[in-house]
Formats: sequence, structure tokens, C-alpha cells
Amino acid sequence: MKHVARMAVAVGLCTITLTTAPAQEREDRTLLTWGQMRAIINEASGERAMHHVLELVPYPRVRPRSEYEGTFRETDVMVKFAREYGFSDVEVESFPSQGRLWQPSQGELWMIEPEVRKLYDIYDVAVSLAANSESGDVTAEVVDVGAGGGSGDYTGKNVQGKIVLGSTGASALQRQGVFEQGAVGVLSYTSLRPDTYPDQLMSQSISSDAPEGKSVGFGWSIAPRVAREISAMLSRGQKVVLRSIIKAETFPGELEMVHATIKGDGSSDQEIAVSAHLYEGYIKQGANDDNSGCALTLEMGRAYMRLVSEGKLPPPKRTIHFLWVPEISGTNAWLNKHDDIKKRIIADLNFDMEGLRLSTSGSFWVMHRTPDTFPSFLNDLGASIMEFVANLNIERVRYRSGGYGFTLPVISPNGSLDPFYILVDKHYGASDHVVYLQNGIPSVMFITWPDMWYHSSQDTPDKLDPTQFKRAAVVGIGAMSVLASADDAMGAKVAAESIARGSERMGQAERKGLGYLADVTDPAALAEAYKEARNAVRHQAETEESVVLSASVLFNNPAEGKKKLESLAKLVDQRAAALQNEVTAFYRLRADEMKVRASQLAMTAEEKQASRTMVERLGGQSRGFGGFGRRGAFANLAEEDRAAMRKVPQHMTSELNILISQSKSILEIRDFLSGEFEPLPLADLMAYLRVMEKLGAVKLTAK
Repeated sequence: MKHVARMAVAVGLCTITLTTAPAQEREDRTLLTWGQMRAIINEASGERAMHHVLELVPYPRVRPRSEYEGTFRETDVMVKFAREYGFSDVEVESFPSQGRLWQPSQGELWMIEPEVRKLYDIYDVAVSLAANSESGDVTAEVVDVGAGGGSGDYTGKNVQGKIVLGSTGASALQRQGVFEQGAVGVLSYTSLRPDTYPDQLMSQSISSDAPEGKSVGFGWSIAPRVAREISAMLSRGQKVVLRSIIKAETFPGELEMVHATIKGDGSSDQEIAVSAHLYEGYIKQGANDDNSGCALTLEMGRAYMRLVSEGKLPPPKRTIHFLWVPEISGTNAWLNKHDDIKKRIIADLNFDMEGLRLSTSGSFWVMHRTPDTFPSFLNDLGASIMEFVANLNIERVRYRSGGYGFTLPVISPNGSLDPFYILVDKHYGASDHVVYLQNGIPSVMFITWPDMWYHSSQDTPDKLDPTQFKRAAVVGIGAMSVLASADDAMGAKVAAESIARGSERMGQAERKGLGYLADVTDPAALAEAYKEARNAVRHQAETEESVVLSASVLFNNPAEGKKKLESLAKLVDQRAAALQNEVTAFYRLRADEMKVRASQLAMTAEEKQASRTMVERLGGQSRGFGGFGRRGAFANLAEEDRAAMRKVPQHMTSELNILISQSKSILEIRDFLSGEFEPLPLADLMAYLRVMEKLGAVKLTAK
């Protein structure tokens, strides 16, 4: 039988190879036509984006004084290319910032004992010297304090006038070692992947403000391999003496950025933004983070303008703003200054770390969605084009009748031949898209993650891949074109995309809820699992209604567009009711299996209390998408209060931060978080909010 089965399979496969190739163009579809997508693929250049990077940051370098007195190299490069490519209104904008800019002109770290050896020089490894280190020539003995971030690490160790070696970050070592214990400087070998990349140095800084009567000291970022060598010397009883030589100066604080546009045709007063950060401080100069995003968006603009001029893409109705900024602070400053433009921006595409060769770093190209507190069509627009390109750039066995390989290769001449690994994931903050969200503008972030060289000395151009750049450019141009030129027909098409993808998300919510019911082994927990399952479906349905309506902004008349889409949005309730019926049926099945009564749901006393307790933010309203800024206050809390705050998982705190500003009850907040993520015990949220009330961040009021 086995032999016969194998023969049958072999015959079947042979038959497949002889049939006509499937009409892949019918299956592989996105919001633009195949002709438009082919035109984008043919024009977008991964090599050009790579060349931009090599002009921006050919290597991490020590900036000369002239850049602080004039404009920075990266600014000049972006301006030159943007003008050459035909962008409009190319301008450099500068905003003052708090604090001064620190820049070393000399930085050397020498071992004096037990041997003479230069360990680091900023002209070899620019980020080896922690930013804000004091100028000086200091020779001192090294003391190993283990982690070094807590006072207990210094028990029985005299570090007065010495150099502290620790595995925690340089700023934490400075606080404990220099400010509290009297050390003259610190050596930090903190690392994201110390065993995989033992020679990697993290980009670090220390505080420029010392307590009264204290000095700032200095900080060096050293590789784990070097740290282990020094630690081994000390453990053998050898005396290790180092010499730190630093010459640095400061300049007035400045946020320098480049702004350029592609003009709309005047038929719409709406506008869109494309963002990437050109600077993350001026010492760190990352090839991937984020010169790659600036290089990519520059290429997106160039290719788009050519395709429009050739009639291969529709002309933009909406003006496109390209913003190449100091991360977050620059975006904040620009939006605050240009409030008139901000009010007209309907969407932002943010590109942060785009160019890694994915297979080398074990990465995906990820699109982080807007959070459920900000439902938007933009997620589905981005996912549609992203998945289209990815599906065409993997080998699919069911299409082998047409030959082996990718369906429509998006490959650069000097790039990899890797499949296109993508992921559409939940919201994550910590980039410029957060600022747009805070200002009521939907924004998604595209990023390569994981990045094995993130914020380190090894974030250099050799890790980048022109093929990845080309694919990212194709997706970016496609999404940008839809946003810029959308009319009623495209608005309806985007809404249809959201209806269909929303149906998938509601199915995923149901699957999550049915999983809660399926996993129950204790009959007493079955009703609670049923409650969580229904909440998951209900939450997703409420989110999807808003997603569909959000596409109305793309219509020529958004108010009329919203009316047209309301009939579609109402259908979400019908789908949700059908899913809830399935959840209830499975609940009864499980109850029968466990021989318990399938009772009706009722609120517990705790839930009734939570439903009557309103949460109010104190100290002003916040729309931040990064979670509570609670580090300082958290450090001074009693241990039981710290434990209470840890009960709300970190991946929920960003959304919790938003929900607190929305005049909701504790129960409404709990249900929202549990629906978006996983069940959050009400008692845990109550305990968390009680601590926040103690800190003066919120007020809890019983109705």
C-alpha cells in the first residue's frame, strides 16, 4: 500500500507540472493594479537607497567642529539628493533643544597595568566613549562590581577614586558608582547579545548633571570580551590600572532636520506624511538605525515622482511631506510649529530601520499596526501591499507548474536572493509614529527586527541589503500612492479591504476565546473562560466598526463617505452575533462534557465595584503611546507597590496610558486590555491603579 501511495503521489505531481500555469494575477492582488505594481517594481532601486546610506554614514565617525557650527553631514546629503531628484520646498529647519550638544575630539582608553595596551580610541570605535563624559586625563585602578546598578553591588568594595567595571548601563553605573560611591569613572559592558556578539559595544551616555559637590566623571562602553578579560585579571589578584584621556566640548542645543514635499494637484486640502529619523543624537550614526529609513524614503520619493511624470501612477491629490528628523523630539518640534499642516495630515508612514539583510540577522520586515485605541484603515492598506510583495517573493510549490522560483521577483542586482520574510504585528512605540498618534494622526511603523547590531558599534552599512531596500521601497511607494491619490473609488476599495481583514481579525478573536474555553480543566473556571471569550469577540467587533468608518477620510467628501460606510460598519454587529453564538454553543458543549450547568453570565461584586469606579488622569491629559513615564517614582516605591505595578504586563501599559485619559471605568479599561491582549485579572489592574493614585498620577472616583 505504501508503495502504491507513493506512486500515486508521484503521478499526481507529474500531472501538475504538465498543466497550464495558474492565473496568479487573479489570486495575488492588492489595492493597486498589477500594471501599477509592476511599474513600481521596475523603477524602485535598492542600489540607490544603498548609495544614499553610503553617502550619509559611510562609517561611524567623529564629527568635526564645523558640523556643529554649520549643518551636519547627513543634512547636507539629504538636501542635495532631494533637490537633485526634484522634491519641492526642500529646506533645513532647526529648533532649539534643552541642554547642550556634547562632542569629543579626543578619546583614548589605555591599560597601564599589568601591561601597556590601548583598549579604545574614538577614531577606531566612535561610540566607545559614553556621551557627556568629562574632559580630563585620569589614571585609576579598576574595581569589578558585578552588575553595579544597585547599592548592594558595592558592599565591601572601596571604589573611591577608582574606576568601576559593571555589566549594567553606563548611566546606572554613574549614579551608583560615581555619584553615590565616589568613583571617578565607569566601564560598562552592557550588551543585548554578549555571547553571540562579544566584541559589540553599545551606544551609551551618562548624565551631564551631577549632584551638588559631585563630578560627572567619565564613562566608557567596552565589549563583553574585553570586560571578561579585565574581570579575569582581577579575579587572579592582578591589579588593573587604566588611563582615560578625553577632550570634549559642548555646543548650543539644536534639533536639525530636513523637510521636503511632493505637491498635490490642489484638488484636496488634505496632506500626508512620510517620516524617518535622520538623527538619534549626533554621536550615534547608525547605518540601519535609522539612516536606512531616510535613504529608503528618499528613494521612494524619487521613484514615485518619475512614475507619476510618466503616467504610470496617478498624480497626487494630497501633498506629501517628507520629514527627516531627530527622532521623536524633532517630530514634536516640527508638528508644534506647523500646526496648520498638522491639522491637514490624514496619515503618516514611518520608516525606522529598513535595510538589514533579513536572513543574516534572523529578521522579519515588520509593520507595527496602530493600537486598538486608535483603529485605522492604515493598517490594512499597509498589510495589503506588504503581503502582496511578500507572496510574490517566496517559492510556492502549488505554482511549480510555471517553473521554480518567485512569482514576480523583486531583486536588486547587488542584493540577496532571499525570500521576503514579513510580519504584521501589534503596535509598538519608541519611534516617530508615536508622535503622530499622540497628535491624532494614524501612523504605522515599518522596521527590520530583530536587529543583531541595534544601537551598537556594529550598526554599519555592510549589514544592509539592496534587495531588502528595493522591496521596502516597492511597498512604501504603493502605500504612499494610495494615500496621496485616493478618491471615492479607492476609499471604498480600502474600506472593503478593512471589512475583509476585519473579518479575519474577528475570527482570530473568536479562536482566542474558544481557546480559553478549550483549555479549562477546572469546571469552576468554565464560566469565567466563557466571559473572557465573549469579551474578546465583543472588543474586536467594536474595534472593527471604527476601522471601517476610518476609511471615510479618503473620500472626496469625508462626511458623505462616512454615511456611505455606515451600512458596512453595521454589518460587523451581525458577524459578531454569529461568532458569539458559536462561542455560546461551545461553552454549552464544554459544560455538558464537564457535567456542570451552563449558567448565564452575571457580574461579580468586584466587577460591579469596578464598573462604578471611574479613572481620571491628574496632572494634565496625556495621549502618549509609550506607557507611563514612572521610572523615578517607581524607584522610590515600597516593594509591595512595585510588585503591584508589575502585575500589569509591559506590553499593556502603553494602551493603559491611553485608556486612563478616556473617562472610562476600571472595568471598561480591564475589558479593553483583556480583549486586545489576554485576560488581565481585575484585581491586578485595581492594585496597579491604587499605586498610581498613591503617586498622584490618577484619581479613582466611585459613582
